Amino acid sequence: MLFAGRVQDYQVTGLFRDGEGRSVCEERICHNMSKKEAKMDMQMYILRAYSNSIDLDRPIKINCSPVTKSRVAEY
Repeated sequence: MLFAGRVQDYQVTGLFRDGEGRSVCEERICHNMSKKEAKMDMQMYILRAYSNSIDLDRPIKINCSPVTKSRVAEY
C-alpha cells in the first residue's frame, strides 16, 4: 500500500480517428481509480466500443485530469 497510486475520480478524454479519417472524441468520468487505471480503462472502452470503425494505424490520445466538485455536478 505504500507505493499505491492516488485513488480519486478522473475525467478522461479519448481522441482517435475512425476508419474514414474523422476525429472522434469520447469523454467519461472514472470513479475511485488511479490515473493509470483510468487511462487503461478508457483505452479498453474505446477499443471495445469502436472496434469496427477505429483506425488502428493512428494512436489513441488519452487525456486524464482530476475531477473537481463543480465538474461532478455537471454530470
